[in-house]
This record gives sequence, C-alpha cells and structure tokens, in this order.
Amino acid sequence: MSHLLFADYSLLLFRADRGNAEEVQNILHIYELCSGQMINKDKSAIMFSRNTAADKREEVMNVLGITKETMNERYLGLPVHVGKSRSSVFGYLKDRVWQRIQGWKEKLLSRAGKEVLIKAVAQAIPTFAMGCFDITKDICDQISSMIGKFWWSSQDKEKKDALD
Repeated sequence: MSHLLFADYSLLLFRADRGNAEEVQNILHIYELCSGQMINKDKSAIMFSRNTAADKREEVMNVLGITKETMNERYLGLPVHVGKSRSSVFGYLKDRVWQRIQGWKEKLLSRAGKEVLIKAVAQAIPTFAMGCFDITKDICDQISSMIGKFWWSSQDKEKKDALD
C-alpha cells in the first residue's frame, strides 16, 4: 500500500483484493477513533485499473463502503488517470491560459506589465502539471503561441500606426 496526502485530501494506492480492502478499512477506522474525525464516504471515490475484474471491484467497494467509482477525477488540480490521449487530458491547461489572457486589456498594459502578467500568471498555470507529467509538445506549442499572440498584439498595432 502507498499513499499521497495533502491537506484534507488522501489518495490511497493498493492492490484490489478483499484482504487489502479490509486492512485499509481497519486503518481508516483507527484514524477515526484517534482523531475524532469521520471519513465522508459520500465524498469518497474509488478508481480501479482496467484489468480489475468486476467481482473484485464490487467486493472492494462493499468492504470500504464506497459507492462511487470514477476515472476522471482530479487530485490537487491534476488528472488522476492520464491514459493514451494526453492532448485531451491536458487540454484544460490551454483553456485556463486562454481564459486568463482574455481577461487582460493589452491596450492598457505597458510592455513591462504584460511581461509580468505572462511570467507570473500565464506561464505559471502549466508549471505544476509539467512538474508531475510529461505533457505533449503540441500543448506546449499551443500555449506558447497564445502567449506570443498576446505579447505581440498591441505592439503590432503600434508599429502599424507608426508607419502610417
């Protein structure tokens, strides 16, 4: 059994069988007794690998008292399951960068202001995900392209106005 803990989130990793599920249930029960805190089973979810048999899944879920099975949950803002299509899984990074950039009024910002916003916000969004996963070069290129368009947008207009 292995685990990841952060604030009030816990991710437990173990082989899906009755003995391991019972041991996890015992550990969680001891935690509840010692801390006075209760595990909220309604907010809990379980994820199995594709090759886990249906009867094993049902058995583990019954032992743990968890009714929700998931494959698309996030843990600390990152996907729990990546799979083969990294482009679709990490597409949310492009959307988040785009939403941030669209909220800025580039005409009202100096070059220094734009640079600070790009470095502090737009480039910081994918950094955490990149520290944990190898995201695709295509996504990195698309994010760089969006940032570049934002950077050059008002400067191109200034150059055209100067030439006229």
